Amino acid sequence: MTDDLLELMRVKVADGLQREKTKEAINGWERTALLTLKEGKEYNFLVKDNNIVVNSGSIDNPDMKIESDEDTIRKLFLEETSAASALLKRKLKVKGSASDLMKIRHIF
Repeated sequence: MTDDLLELMRVKVADGLQREKTKEAINGWERTALLTLKEGKEYNFLVKDNNIVVNSGSIDNPDMKIESDEDTIRKLFLEETSAASALLKRKLKVKGSASDLMKIRHIF
């Protein structure tokens, strides 16, 4: 199941990169993020050179740490729920600088 989650995230990130708002948000921005699922799987995001790359696996010293479960992440990427709703329900935890957190809301 998690392999199709990786594919879903890659497809939705690629779709997002077509939007002008996303392009503006990541212009000149370089960050890494680690997504850890309660089910044990980890994914990493690299924002660099006006692109976002999603891979399976952990990374050292990410700029942002995201914790959730597979169902919530799937719903976020399918736009069936919002990050604000998931945060309020404590189904999503995000750690990072305030400016980074404000910027990522424009990406998806």
